[in-house]
Amino acid sequence: MLRIIVLALVAVATLLTGCGLGGEQAPKAAEATLCLYSELDNKFTQDLVESFNKQNKEGLKLRFIGELKEGEPLPDLVLAEQQTLYGLKKQHKLQAVQFALAEKLPSKLRDKDNYWFGIFYDPTVFLINQYYARTIGQSNLKGWTDLENNEKLRIAMQNLTDSNSTKNFLGAFADTMGETTSLNYLWNINRFVGQYAKFPFTSIRMTAVGDADVAITRQSYVFKYLENKFPAYVVHPREGTPVNLYCVGMFAGCKKEKAAQQFMDWLLSSGKVQAAAQANNTGFMFIFPRGLDEGPVNEEKLWLNVSYLDGAKQEALLNRWLERVRFSK
Repeated sequence: MLRIIVLALVAVATLLTGCGLGGEQAPKAAEATLCLYSELDNKFTQDLVESFNKQNKEGLKLRFIGELKEGEPLPDLVLAEQQTLYGLKKQHKLQAVQFALAEKLPSKLRDKDNYWFGIFYDPTVFLINQYYARTIGQSNLKGWTDLENNEKLRIAMQNLTDSNSTKNFLGAFADTMGETTSLNYLWNINRFVGQYAKFPFTSIRMTAVGDADVAITRQSYVFKYLENKFPAYVVHPREGTPVNLYCVGMFAGCKKEKAAQQFMDWLLSSGKVQAAAQANNTGFMFIFPRGLDEGPVNEEKLWLNVSYLDGAKQEALLNRWLERVRFSK
């Protein structure tokens, strides 16, 4: 009986130490368990973790947490939006990683010092009311210039100061077009925006019921609604579009580098990752949509926020948008 109790206590300790939440790690448990911090949807993350654990034949097990708590040890890996990785790198909480598959990534979609690596992205898209499209012709709604030059247009979009995603949109726009040109463009289409919505779903609803002709939104927000009877469809702007880039990185305190690299390799190479994304209706698109052998997506069509990741620069840009666009006379 005593032996059974001791074994049970060892098993509990192994689970706790896997995410750095227990006391000292036993050597075998440390080799077999990795902890992932994820900012993605819990169900999607859980499906990724289960899929990885199911296919791994070396006894390596992955667990995940959805929050970093002050005072507790950091996990081994992080899967989050680029701005989070940027902040962690700046705080010296990440370590550089070298692994072969990462070399296949376009330079724009990976950290120049190898602290983070892009896996998939969430693009800004146009959600277009089908009745409106039939009225003016779908060929007239293919890109950003079409919005700017269409005088009979009602646009729905979220207020750009409301979330990290909208702030990232503005930063990516400014990085790609230049700050002055981007603000001029947003000023030009401002007259078509009846209201700047507080919540993402508001723009989608307005477009679906015909209160707006086009919504500028994220694909992740609309993907689950897209079916045969939905009265709107998605267009990816032909010039390219702002994206939220989701990346993986390794925390500086990780002592299981080779094991962590196995998971990073898997994220880049396994079709199971795309399958989990589709099953969860994430709307995410992958840097290698047809697999590593077919090459990556055209990086020039992915507009990234590079210059406005620091809080002060981001706030200054938002204030200029508010003054010159949102509340301009």
